[in-house]
Amino acid sequence: MSSDKEFTDQLLSDHRKALTEYQRWDEKVKQLLKGRRAKDLDEEDMDTYREAALRRDNAYDLMRHLERALLDDIPGSQTGQFKRIDVDAFLKKDDDT
Repeated sequence: MSSDKEFTDQLLSDHRKALTEYQRWDEKVKQLLKGRRAKDLDEEDMDTYREAALRRDNAYDLMRHLERALLDDIPGSQTGQFKRIDVDAFLKKDDDT
């Protein structure tokens, strides 16, 4: 039984990491767009915006997968079974792009 609790605790910890990552990149996107529209960005800012938006979206996607994995632990939920996600590998993949 403790392994189920440890698994759930790890999912929650991973979700917090993904949430923090999402918030960091979302703030970066907001700062880039502050007071202007995406079409008003110069080429360098547009590249930075695209990178930040991609990383934000990837962090959001990871959060949603972790939420679904957490729901799988609730009796009666019908979300399907998802493989365990390695958050560190997922975030490292983003750093490599």
